[in-house]
Amino acid sequence: MDDGRPSGAAAQGDGHAPRPEDTARPAGPGDAAPDGPAARRSRAVVRIWVLDADTAHPAAERRLSPSELARAREPAMRRVRPTYVTSRALQRTLGARYLGTPAEHTDISRTCFHCRDDGHGKPWFPAAPELDFSVSHTAGLVVLAASTDTRVGVDVEAGGRTVETGGMTRLLASDSERRHLPATGGDTLRRALLRLWARKEATLKLTGHGLLHVPFRELSVDGRTARIGTPPVNWPTRPIHLADLSLDHGHAAALATTRARPEITVIPLAQVADLSW
Repeated sequence: MDDGRPSGAAAQGDGHAPRPEDTARPAGPGDAAPDGPAARRSRAVVRIWVLDADTAHPAAERRLSPSELARAREPAMRRVRPTYVTSRALQRTLGARYLGTPAEHTDISRTCFHCRDDGHGKPWFPAAPELDFSVSHTAGLVVLAASTDTRVGVDVEAGGRTVETGGMTRLLASDSERRHLPATGGDTLRRALLRLWARKEATLKLTGHGLLHVPFRELSVDGRTARIGTPPVNWPTRPIHLADLSLDHGHAAALATTRARPEITVIPLAQVADLSW
């Protein structure tokens, strides 16, 4: 997954305690002061783009940076190349449309603000920290969510995915969630577990915490907001609101935000270049 960045600034909105390496970073959408534009707007606006990635078009490859293009052409990437190319091109197109820069030259940081590794953090644009975005992909589908009003996390899980429900329940569900799972088992239980999985992934993508920081069973997402017993460092103090997404692909998908009841617009795309801001 191409996600995993917490906001690093000492935010009034999210209440993060600053770390030395984070204090120089500008505030993001979840960090707006009470009199900022996000607070004045009655509802946060979140745009979600959905694109079939089964075929990587040459036009999408032209939007990649030289290092991304080199990686895409590695033999080991053959199976996932269309998804990788589509995902990276879509992220670059978002930045290009917002900043007015060429996609291939748009700077995207992937630094993890927990371990400082520069390869697996939630992507963000250093030139536009006010634009928060999150990306997910499964079964040839790429989903990108973005907002300047709220922090976001998005996840999509293949609706036809086969799971061993007993093992997945033990791995995934908190005590409170297990009490409310369907007792009938079968496909009903499988779909309920995929819904929980998508909600938990979306939550952790918003915060930037991986499973090493937050085991799935310690996080409850069966209500309107995510709940956690002992939050790890840099966990938002604002509630994390959850919404299930209908993508017309039979997949389980979820959106996490730091503002309640956002206005969500889902935009199907025929190609990467169709994305507009």
